Amino acid sequence: MIIKNPHNGPRKRIADLQHALEDADVDAVLLSYSRSTLYYAGTTQPSILVITPENYHLTVLRGMEWVMNETWLKSDNISSGKGYSDVKERLTRWKIEKGKLGLELDIIPAGQYLQLLKLFSPFSIVDISKLILEQRKIKDAEEVEYTREACRIVDCGHQRILDVLREGMTELELSSEIEDAHRRAGHEGQYFIRQFDFFMGTGPVSSGANLSKIAGKVVSISGVGLSPSIPMGASLKKIKKGETIVVDIPTHYRGYHADQSRTYVLGKPEPICVSMYAGLKEIADRIIDMLRPGLSCAHLYHVACTLAENMGMGSYFMRIGSDLKKVPFIGHGVGLEVNEPPLLGKDNQEVLEEGMIIALELEMCRSVGEVVKLEDMLLISSEGPEFLTITPRDLHQI
Repeated sequence: MIIKNPHNGPRKRIADLQHALEDADVDAVLLSYSRSTLYYAGTTQPSILVITPENYHLTVLRGMEWVMNETWLKSDNISSGKGYSDVKERLTRWKIEKGKLGLELDIIPAGQYLQLLKLFSPFSIVDISKLILEQRKIKDAEEVEYTREACRIVDCGHQRILDVLREGMTELELSSEIEDAHRRAGHEGQYFIRQFDFFMGTGPVSSGANLSKIAGKVVSISGVGLSPSIPMGASLKKIKKGETIVVDIPTHYRGYHADQSRTYVLGKPEPICVSMYAGLKEIADRIIDMLRPGLSCAHLYHVACTLAENMGMGSYFMRIGSDLKKVPFIGHGVGLEVNEPPLLGKDNQEVLEEGMIIALELEMCRSVGEVVKLEDMLLISSEGPEFLTITPRDLHQI
């Protein structure tokens, strides 16, 4: 599928941001977060990218040789430096000594913020995180291809499950097999979540009663983990015949992520799980058929809940723990971070746009251990959505 009129590639990203800064009346932005320097400059080496409506420059703190092999920026726009004082001097040369200075305030450390507040005291500091995330919502052709490859890699973990899942193996052993398959297929071994102090290990793998145990950190992730240090995901619990198993381990390729969930049963599934999964897949299929630019996230959420109610499964839908409250979203954007806008949430009036990549993440729970989940990644287009995840979407019986 060809997406019409997305970004024209990475070299246009800075120009697009410059136009947005001009519209927002922001005089300059400073970017040092690795996902941002990767997006705008093609490198994660320690550096500071300063962008104004008319100029830009990358100050490299370490790793200049790496930067010159990685970046698409012209050499005239790159120099070595020691820190933010060099950036301030550059702004002075550009005759920018006061005004609005944009920072990604949702992710920079408080200590760094206080340092910059003092160093750039003539400026008023404003948050430009939403502006950058708004730009990143629409993926260009290269970003789509990297995401496709991440989805191919995540499917290799699925294939390993079909080969190795057996009674008596622990959740941790199963997770290790999946992780190994991902790494051998090209997963870079890390993923990025835009949330302070987030921890999850490699990703959720849980079975039986553990599927209904939800830590307070994230409302849509189950499992107990190995200790209170990381109380989510795979544990030493042994998998029993007849139990449901949910796997939701993301992968990462050249900066871009795949986020996919599949449900497995070792042996014959309980009738309620078969029924819930059939209902879940029907809801997913009907929502996917609707996906077009212009639809609001809140509308999609409410349609999904209405479909579940009409099936008599409303009390199960978007629940995986003992809490009767529903998970307040049915999906989210995916890109340089696993959790990007837009959030397909009940109160979010954002609309889908051509070129977005979303993960449709649906789940049901009736009682302890009776949990099913289905999550797929889709590329939004006026011609209809395209599946990027390739793993079969059945309730997998092994």
